[in-house]
Amino acid sequence: METILKKRLVLASNSPRRIALLKTLGHHFDVIPHNIEECFPDNFLPVELVQNLAFLKAYNVARRVDNAIIISADTIVVQNKNILGKPKDTQDARRILSLLSNSEHDILSGVCIIDMPSEKKLLRIGQTHIKMKYISEKEIEMYVRSGEPMDKAGAYAVQGEGKKFIEKIEGSYSNAIGLPLKIVHEMLNNFIGTK
Repeated sequence: METILKKRLVLASNSPRRIALLKTLGHHFDVIPHNIEECFPDNFLPVELVQNLAFLKAYNVARRVDNAIIISADTIVVQNKNILGKPKDTQDARRILSLLSNSEHDILSGVCIIDMPSEKKLLRIGQTHIKMKYISEKEIEMYVRSGEPMDKAGAYAVQGEGKKFIEKIEGSYSNAIGLPLKIVHEMLNNFIGTK
């Protein structure tokens, strides 16, 4: 899936998961984390929200680099039109996991790529559908104590211990981790040859 980019590639995230995923595409890239505060306004639909946050992250870093292609992403969990972000604390993690138990939800990732200095911009959405098993209170408590849910949208990690709660995944596995690689590859193809 390797494409050849003629300028610097920057990932606007210090997420270990996104860094590891982007490396699989074979590009050399630099990491410059964004410094925006993630918030969830009530007047945004989930798709609009992840696209907007991905754009704000990319633009935040784009203003700090001169000649580069900046890629950013934002991931949320949506259940019955309710957005489930990262848990605020352990009690919130328990609440979220109880909501997800024995139900279905979608993982949405907004991806934004901005070319500087042209400011050419692309926005796309990745979506993965998840069916969860029943999770007992004891399992929730043990999982929360592990610490894994605390920095994850939806309070679980598809690629970590949280996978034991998943009954079925439909769609992109990499999107469920936080970066839809097929979409990113297609988007980057639009920047081949950009000087």
